[in-house]
Amino acid sequence: MRKFRRKCRVMRRAMHRELREHKSSFIVFSILRALVVVVMVLQIFNKNYENVFLCGLTLVLLLVPSFVQLELRVELPKTLEIIILLFIFAAEILGEIREFYIRIPLWDTMLHTMNGFLAAAIGFSLVDLLNRSKRYTFQLSPLFMAMVAFCFSMTIGVIWEFF
Repeated sequence: MRKFRRKCRVMRRAMHRELREHKSSFIVFSILRALVVVVMVLQIFNKNYENVFLCGLTLVLLLVPSFVQLELRVELPKTLEIIILLFIFAAEILGEIREFYIRIPLWDTMLHTMNGFLAAAIGFSLVDLLNRSKRYTFQLSPLFMAMVAFCFSMTIGVIWEFF
């Protein structure tokens, strides 16, 4: 229980730091979180408990970029963080609950394309951060970095499809 409380305190401090340092991503995060909570309340009134669970899961997924920055001590670019948050919202809330997958014919294709580029950018950024790090003494070739970004993108795409 103490470990959980300590994690909550650390997360709260990280949120305050995020607000001070990256106001735009924090504002996007707050707006999306509020929209998910509103959708969750509406789904409770509609007695659609599967969508309530999906909203809860979305709230957890919206915390992933902050968790990665906090736990791995990796600073994600603001733009990348905002795109990740918007992708999660577009896939889960708009796509699943608001049925954009059915209403808009190319919604699924658009999200798959966005996911591919997004996952490749994250993979490339992670390898680039390791490549530039002072703690590690190796230099990676551009071909290897591109290959890792591609493989990371494909792996994340498969995991997302399982989800």
